[in-house]
Amino acid sequence: MPKLIFSSLLAFAMLHAPASVTGATGGASYAEMLPARTLHCTLARALNLDPSRAQSRDEIQYEGSFPFSLHLPSIPKRQTPPPDPTSAPEPVDPATAIINDPAGLAKDGKLAFDRVIDLWPVRVEMARSISPALSRIIIISDIDTSAGSANLFMAPAADAASMDMNKVYLGSCRIVGG
Repeated sequence: MPKLIFSSLLAFAMLHAPASVTGATGGASYAEMLPARTLHCTLARALNLDPSRAQSRDEIQYEGSFPFSLHLPSIPKRQTPPPDPTSAPEPVDPATAIINDPAGLAKDGKLAFDRVIDLWPVRVEMARSISPALSRIIIISDIDTSAGSANLFMAPAADAASMDMNKVYLGSCRIVGG
């Protein structure tokens, strides 16, 4: 997976799905478990994203309405800062999975995720290889556990400059669990 993908795409995605990014707390051990969470989303293809500027969600034009669900298993809550994007990925629980994608938006590539940085309820960053040069990036942000909602950004990319702007999907999700 390209080394700069997470930092550059996270910056781009946060412009279009802003989250309260506070980072992880310090410490060397895991104190508690995050609950298992399933996100049932409705995604639409973004038609006019401009990576050169910040756009409000109201400025973006959308096409389609695609159901998409993924499962995040119960894992220890992170007590240390996330790894640097250029670091080797941490092991990913194999129960982390896309569980419903009838439109095949993420059918390319292998099924397992290569990298998951779960900072619930702040954000979740996920990547899955599509080819040696591309990854499918999923970023979950604007997580509101009391309302049971979140936003999802998904795009194939090598980095922010070479993101496939014809395959960027944004949407809202209903959270079950967590």
